[in-house]
Amino acid sequence: MMVLGVLAFFLGLYLDPTRTWSNVLLSGYFLTGIGFCGIMMVAIHYVSNAGWDVAIRRVPEAMYSVLPIGFGVMALLYFGMHDIYEWSHADVVAEDPILSGKSAWLNPTGFMFRMAIYFVFWIWVGGKIITKSQAMDLGENPAQTSSPTGLSAFWLYIGGIMFVFSSFDWIMSLEPHWYSTIFGLYNFSGMFTSGLAFIMIVLILLRRNGLFKETVKIDHLYELARYLFGFTTFWVYIWFSQHMLIWYANIPEETVYYIKRHVGVFGSLTVVNILLNWFVPFSILLFRKTKRNEKSLLIVASLVLVGRWVDLYMMIFPSNFETPVFGIIEIIIFVGSLSAMVWVFIKAFNRKNPIPQNDPYLSESLHLHT
Repeated sequence: MMVLGVLAFFLGLYLDPTRTWSNVLLSGYFLTGIGFCGIMMVAIHYVSNAGWDVAIRRVPEAMYSVLPIGFGVMALLYFGMHDIYEWSHADVVAEDPILSGKSAWLNPTGFMFRMAIYFVFWIWVGGKIITKSQAMDLGENPAQTSSPTGLSAFWLYIGGIMFVFSSFDWIMSLEPHWYSTIFGLYNFSGMFTSGLAFIMIVLILLRRNGLFKETVKIDHLYELARYLFGFTTFWVYIWFSQHMLIWYANIPEETVYYIKRHVGVFGSLTVVNILLNWFVPFSILLFRKTKRNEKSLLIVASLVLVGRWVDLYMMIFPSNFETPVFGIIEIIIFVGSLSAMVWVFIKAFNRKNPIPQNDPYLSESLHLHT
């Protein structure tokens, strides 16, 4: 599938470069979000001194390995930015006062330089957190469990701000005349829900295959389901807040963003977006019984991942297309990207003991009861 994804990429460049580079941006940003959420989950639990997650920690740690793949895909935009970013054309910027005013930030050199800074920080500092976390397998010094805490707090603070700026650079600048001050937070919530969904799917599949059958309990999945329930609601809260304020103010240069997304087939996809990312997960996870049922959780997590693709599609494609385009190119490029993600994840996961050893909170995690 990875090979087919590469072939679809080159075929797409020949048939429709704008469409192909839009798919590259979507896939790269999706993969980056999965890797980012992995290291973020590890950092959050170290900073909060949580113990319940120790038994499942190797899954988000392995997700971190997807970040370099995300970097590789996003870096390809250097060759395609002229097809999807209006501000990358010097002649267009020279004739547009708004783009000229933003040119100090929105320019090809700054775009790629900031991208490199974001990924270097996420990967380098994140790698140090993972190294310290996995160092406990090599010894029996319980004091090591607190060693990643300060680094985790630093990563969360700086890395979180960088994620917000990256969403401005990579997604919001597709329509450089429009802006929203909560756009970064909106993307952050979508990234987190998709990462949680991926963790749940992996844990359920590993439990069913016997690897985590005795160590990862339904209680661990229940805790993750509560996370997902809360953050899908947070996602729709941010979505509504951004939409409602722009609709209420009714300022033309702001409403143009939603006018594109509320007409025709794009308008129907907006409804699908809300259903997949909030209404259906909320309705299923509202009950304690369904939050403790593997089948329900697998369905919800799968829908959230599909919903994340739809959400990114709705942010990216209306910027350059008047009507939705969807076909074999979208399917194969994205499936090829997912295949690369799964391949990297499996290789990273297999390199370490699936259960952290010598962690003083391991017993608490193994005996979790909710």
